[in-house]
Amino acid sequence: MSNTPGGWRPDEELGQLPPEYEPVHHEPRRRPEPSRTRPWGPPQTPQPQTPQPQTPQPQSQQPPPAGWQPGPPQRARYEDQYGEGDGFMPGFADNPPNGGYESDGGYVPDGGYDPRDGYETYEPEPEPAGKRRRGRARQGDSQPPAKRRKVRWLAPWIAVLVILTPIAVGGYYAYNFYQSKYHPADYTGAGIATTELVHVQSGDTATSLAPQLVNLGVVASSRAFVLAAEHSTNTTGLVPGYFQLHEHMQASLAYAQLVNPANLVAAPVTIPEGLRTGEVLARLAAIPHMNITLAQYLAAVKNPALGLPASAKGNAEGYLFPATYQLPPKSTALSVLQMMVQRFTAEATTVNLEQAAAQRHLSPAQLIVVASLVQAEGGKLSDYPKIASVIYNRLAQGMKLQLDSSVLFGVGKYGIVASAYLDSNSPYNLYRFHGLPPGPIDNPGDAAIQAALHPAATNYLYFVTVDPATKQTEFTNSVTVFEQLQAELRHNQGQG
Repeated sequence: MSNTPGGWRPDEELGQLPPEYEPVHHEPRRRPEPSRTRPWGPPQTPQPQTPQPQTPQPQSQQPPPAGWQPGPPQRARYEDQYGEGDGFMPGFADNPPNGGYESDGGYVPDGGYDPRDGYETYEPEPEPAGKRRRGRARQGDSQPPAKRRKVRWLAPWIAVLVILTPIAVGGYYAYNFYQSKYHPADYTGAGIATTELVHVQSGDTATSLAPQLVNLGVVASSRAFVLAAEHSTNTTGLVPGYFQLHEHMQASLAYAQLVNPANLVAAPVTIPEGLRTGEVLARLAAIPHMNITLAQYLAAVKNPALGLPASAKGNAEGYLFPATYQLPPKSTALSVLQMMVQRFTAEATTVNLEQAAAQRHLSPAQLIVVASLVQAEGGKLSDYPKIASVIYNRLAQGMKLQLDSSVLFGVGKYGIVASAYLDSNSPYNLYRFHGLPPGPIDNPGDAAIQAALHPAATNYLYFVTVDPATKQTEFTNSVTVFEQLQAELRHNQGQG
């Protein structure tokens, strides 16, 4: 027991200890001197110092007080190692001098405690560079506590925003899709006073025509026009031609006008195959509501702006392609004929006319001449390739073609037999001249052009349409048979 009243206290001055005393490892250490305390922050580079020799000081030995016995060690007080209070860490001194005793006689376990100094503040070892300390914020942290609290407050709202944004955007588009599909934009009523010319081409449907109507301002949306077509009781569909429609029309009313032929501004005109240019112009001039005279067409057909290919040499015969045309109400004679020439150019491009003619050792112009002869002489489409083969076979053998259709064209006549004009001096009189006529004799269609490009493989040299009423045509390579076929034709015509 301690001879001090109240027992031994760590803040008391200790006297000299007996030699047999062995220190307890967890006795408190004294506060380290300021020079031994390491400050917070990164480690400081130690400055080299010259070691000074130390002369050991003799210590006076005093006998322990009578009746003195070491009391039980006080329990060490451990403070938060990162706090501000004093604390100690027993048994962590390095190489204490004098075996743990100070020169003044006070015991210092492991050289780290002096009861006069109180408690040592523990300092943690500095962390390696790049390693981030976890735990509470300390002075020097990159973010202050207020900023971290603000981030923690915003985090759940940001998460909600990230989740809800795709849902809101998807819902918006889904709503718009539903509205555009089942409740599309549409005008009401018959529209305003302004009108637009609408061209419905052959084969157009509500889906293909709707964008044109939207661009013209006739209907509000393509979907509204398509729905109007789906709900219409009309089964014939759109009528090809030109229509004058008001702007801002209700889609159902616009569709009703486009399926009624009575609303056509100009009816479509069909030019059949095999007509001569004069016949084509007469048909065009007869179209009602166009107000274009035959004289205007006759002048336009000679206009260099017509767009004929160079091989035509300014002759429109053979290049006014037969087809069905939709003529705009404000068309001119020149614009109508240009439309037909452009159609020929498109067809010639499709069949690669120039290269195909070269394979037959013909120019493009000569091939159109052959096609016009096939068109004029042919009765049935199935006979066209055989008629072309007769023409090529006779040319190959140096025979005159002797085609009545060419003779009649040369004299400006129509018919089947040209026996009354065989003595004419026209270059189209193929009974007098060898080879092909100087130009086409009509405007051939696609079937005749294809037959001229791809004739049948035969040895026929003659053919006769023995029955003009049924267009029955017979072929042969015998002169005798040919004369018999001619007699049959005269009989069918009531001439023999």
